[in-house]
Amino acid sequence: MRFIKLSLFCAISLCHVSLQGLAGTSSRSTYQHLTVKGFEAESGDQIPPDFREALRSHLLKHLRDTKRFQDITILDTGNAPPSNSDILLSGKIIKFDKGSRMERYMVPGLGSTSIRAEIEYTDPASGRSLLKTQVSGRVSFGLFGGDSKGATDGLAKGLAKATKKNLP
Repeated sequence: MRFIKLSLFCAISLCHVSLQGLAGTSSRSTYQHLTVKGFEAESGDQIPPDFREALRSHLLKHLRDTKRFQDITILDTGNAPPSNSDILLSGKIIKFDKGSRMERYMVPGLGSTSIRAEIEYTDPASGRSLLKTQVSGRVSFGLFGGDSKGATDGLAKGLAKATKKNLP
């Protein structure tokens, strides 16, 4: 009899905790249409086209993985966002060091590739900032020195993590 009461208590507690978890996730708003503006670089920083393309594809992949947005549009620099956008993401690359794969291959940690960006989510209707933070990516070592464009993947992962954790 005591075992049945304990089992019943555990089952009810588990259901209660599960329902609280479901209620907590449903209260988070989900934006329908995210528009990502092209990331600008601070003056003096020259970002190679292959790095820009890698950043673009990594951003798209990791932002989709957050499951926070139904549709994601990435704009080229200077293009206007679509009228159906309900949230905008803009970024400015504030630090970029291409590094050297050869140096990393010879001495791991030397010749690191790093990229840091300041990102901001805004509401296009009001212009109100929803989230503003810095994210970064780095490649310090890897197979045959590691691919330098892996730093863009690290930056995109950091952005996705900040999005999941801090975007209302």
